[in-house]
Amino acid sequence: HVLFNPDRIPCSGVSSAISDAELASGSVIFHTKSLVGRVDTDHIVQSFKNYCPFLVQTLEIGVRPFLATLVAGVWRSTTPEEVIAIVLMEIRAMAEAQLGRPVRSAVLTMPASFSRFQETRLERACAMAGLQVLRLMPEPTAVALVYAQRQEQASHGNMGSGIEKNGFIFNMGACFCDVAVATTAGGVSQIRAITGDSIGGESMLRNLINHVLAGLDLSLETKYKHHHHLVSKFSAILRPIAEKAMHTLSHAPTALIECEIEGTRLSKTVTREEFEHVNADILKRCEALAIQCLHQAQVRVENLDDVILAGGCSKIPAI
Repeated sequence: HVLFNPDRIPCSGVSSAISDAELASGSVIFHTKSLVGRVDTDHIVQSFKNYCPFLVQTLEIGVRPFLATLVAGVWRSTTPEEVIAIVLMEIRAMAEAQLGRPVRSAVLTMPASFSRFQETRLERACAMAGLQVLRLMPEPTAVALVYAQRQEQASHGNMGSGIEKNGFIFNMGACFCDVAVATTAGGVSQIRAITGDSIGGESMLRNLINHVLAGLDLSLETKYKHHHHLVSKFSAILRPIAEKAMHTLSHAPTALIECEIEGTRLSKTVTREEFEHVNADILKRCEALAIQCLHQAQVRVENLDDVILAGGCSKIPAI
């Protein structure tokens, strides 16, 4: 999340909290990692046009999209790389303050499904932030390294420190789902198989928003179906409320969604089963990724020693 404010330089949610009002105002750009390196005809880019409060500018000719935020009544244009660079600069500044010395190089993690072109655009964002990329690493690989270190620490001084262990890594965040099988022994990790897809909590959130909007009264629903700008407006209002409901459903069987849209008071109780039903396709894709990865690694489920869950969506009970 990066907030573009007329009174100060753009800031990310890394260093300061961004309010729900700011998020819905169109002055905040978020989830740009899923847009970087994509052309404007990509279905991921098209989905952002309908559901995000900020503006996604496209020419529909296969070129990179531009993003625009509403700052003091004026639209300000930027690119996904520039937004990522702002986040990286703040992270770099925090690291320098903690270490007490300049930071010029970085090892960066990326989704397993990234193409080579997306990698180059990510490297470009790093260069804009003043960072030299030493290595780009798939996110499950980074998890596997930590897993190997933990295994070595746990078995330090034991005779069994060289025994091989198979770990199944499932990493699902806002926009990406990565799955890997890693074999570790003596602090060394080897990735047996890795795969990924462009699905995550954002897709689940949009499905929940659509499900809630379907419960609006008929006159408003008619407007909603035929005017794309209303889709973005209603989604922006519902987004923070629906997101909190998703978090609630991770530890409670029901969640209440309440807001007012175009003078219509909306109140709906969503159950965990209801949430899983509207996201059944995404859950099936997650399962398919897991089966595919195990098949590629030639590892049976009963031969797995550990399962490592990472990412915010790993807290969803169905996951």
